[in-house]
Amino acid sequence: MKEKYKSYFLYFLILVYVSGCIGFVLNPSFFSPFTPYTLLLTCFVFLIHSPLENKKNIFSFFSIALLGFIIEVIGVKTGLIFGKYSYGNGLGYKLLDVPLIISINWAILICAGIITVNRIFANKLTVLSVAALLVTGIDLLIEQVAPKLDFWQFKNGLPGLHNYLGWIGVAFFISYFFYPNIIKGNRTVSLIVLILQIIFFTALFIFI
Repeated sequence: MKEKYKSYFLYFLILVYVSGCIGFVLNPSFFSPFTPYTLLLTCFVFLIHSPLENKKNIFSFFSIALLGFIIEVIGVKTGLIFGKYSYGNGLGYKLLDVPLIISINWAILICAGIITVNRIFANKLTVLSVAALLVTGIDLLIEQVAPKLDFWQFKNGLPGLHNYLGWIGVAFFISYFFYPNIIKGNRTVSLIVLILQIIFFTALFIFI
C-alpha cells in the first residue's frame, strides 16, 4: 500500500476517535455498539504501518493476541490472574465468554507501548517493564468506564491490586520472547494510537 493511502487511513482513525469522544459523551448507548469496529480499524491502521514484509513482526503481533485471549479465558473462568470479573456485550462477539476483539486491542497496546518506550530506553528489561506499567495504566483508565459501557465488570465493583499486578506480569512476560520483532514497528503510529486511546477514555471518564 502506498504511503499516502496509509496516511489517509491514519487521519481517518484520528477523526473516528475524535468524533467518538463527542458521540459517547452525547449519546453513549448509540455509539457503544461501534466500539468493536473502531478497535478493528485501529488494528488495521496499526498493522498497515508495520513492516508487513517482515513475517516475524506480524506473527509476533497475532501470537501476543492469541496468548492474550488464552490468558483472558483463564482469567474469566478461574479469577486467578486478574480477580473475578465477567465481560458484557459492549465489545461484541464472545468466544468462551471473552470478546475476540479484546485480545486484538491488548496486542495493539502492548506492541505500541513497547515500540514507543523503546525510543526512550535501550535496555530490553527496562523497555518491557516501563511498557508493562504504561499498558497497565491505560487498563486502569479504561476500567473506570468499562462497567458503564458494558465492556466488563468485576464481581466486587472496581478491581483491586491483584488485577494490576496481573496485568503488569502478563504485559511483561507475554511480550518478552517477541521483543526483537515488536520493536521494528512504526514509532509514530504507535505513539498516536496510545495517545488516542488515552484521550478517548480520559474524556469518557470525565464526561459520562
